[in-house]
Amino acid sequence: MRNLYRKYIQSHRGATVGPWRWVFDTKTVLQTASSAGSLALDRLFFTAKRNDTKLLYAQTDSVDFDIVCINLLRRPDKRQFIEKQFGTADFNLKIFSAIDGLTIDTNQLIDDGRLSPGHHCPATGMPLTPAQIGAYLSHYELWRAALASPNKISLILEDDALMTCNKATLEEFARNIPEDADLFFINRRKNKTKHISLHASKFVSHFWGLTAYFLTKQGAEKLITLSLPIYKSADEAISELNENGMINCYCSRKELVVECSNPRDARNFRFTSDIISRT
Repeated sequence: MRNLYRKYIQSHRGATVGPWRWVFDTKTVLQTASSAGSLALDRLFFTAKRNDTKLLYAQTDSVDFDIVCINLLRRPDKRQFIEKQFGTADFNLKIFSAIDGLTIDTNQLIDDGRLSPGHHCPATGMPLTPAQIGAYLSHYELWRAALASPNKISLILEDDALMTCNKATLEEFARNIPEDADLFFINRRKNKTKHISLHASKFVSHFWGLTAYFLTKQGAEKLITLSLPIYKSADEAISELNENGMINCYCSRKELVVECSNPRDARNFRFTSDIISRT
């Protein structure tokens, strides 16, 4: 019990001193303790229960994947942020030069059948911004690359992703991706999920965000077939496809990545978003 206290509560009390420290840290302490307790109960549950979830990899298979990060050429600060994280890791990191919304011709995209004339952002009710369209097209190009890859999975990152795990942990979760997964997110934010194993959960309602996700070859094929013309932002479109049972979206039980462009997250906020303002 003392070890659990030190690991899950004491470590989150922060530098606040005096009798008010518990008041300031209560929310973090309760959330962390609740998460730890839930995981402990699930360990007992999934150990006692036969787990029939089929996995994409056999436990003896080697797990190979490239990591591709979307980065605007005019944001070298974000590129340095990503490259520094992987500079000492044995990963094959590639930088994809994002399609810049400032350079696209929306009328031409509509004429080409790549953009719906009725495109809109559900959050604002307004037409998609050029930045949102550029972000969508950037992900689309990486879906095409994933389909052509020799690997079963590809890891796609946006350049505000902060890795919170080491290589061994990332590979452990990759090895436990369900066989029918099309996308496997490695951060779930506060989206609602149903736990299916000690490593994976399934989204059960609307979710948002494309900061970091594994994409399987079957998932790439489905997205390429279903995603054009663009009528919503990429994450809204993917969430809708998942809710309608057209694709299968899972996420890791553990947050392996945090997003660093959300000003509501004061602890991790580093960059202003290039796509949309949440303020």
